[in-house]
Amino acid sequence: MTKNNLLNGFYYLAPLWFIVEIFFWPGFRAGLIFGNSFMGSLAFYSIEAGLGAAIYFKLPYGNLSAFIENVLYLLFAMKFILFMPLDIALAIDEDTTAAVNMAQHYKAALPGMIYSGFHIILRMKTSMFDIKKLISKS
Repeated sequence: MTKNNLLNGFYYLAPLWFIVEIFFWPGFRAGLIFGNSFMGSLAFYSIEAGLGAAIYFKLPYGNLSAFIENVLYLLFAMKFILFMPLDIALAIDEDTTAAVNMAQHYKAALPGMIYSGFHIILRMKTSMFDIKKLISKS
């Protein structure tokens, strides 16, 4: 099994990640983009499962779609890491309960985001060559 196949396992396990996020760790990964809502998590992991299926069945633009999704998630993660503490600080002045909720959301999402960030960077690094080949064929 190649390194890229191991990294694709992240997509293949989307239903498991969904269960982890809903029942054990709210806000683990999808919480970064959709908050802690059930429907948002369902949408996020449906996309992840769809990308996993596209990669598994070797559809023409499966890897490119996963690459684009990785870039978007990484941008949201960087925005979240950099700006959420500022939002929390501003919320402290206005409303304590909002600040507490935001801080809890940040605390819940940060470990999953760091894990996902490392995974995404590794996946992007290994798939960069495949993307260049795909673009040069077009």
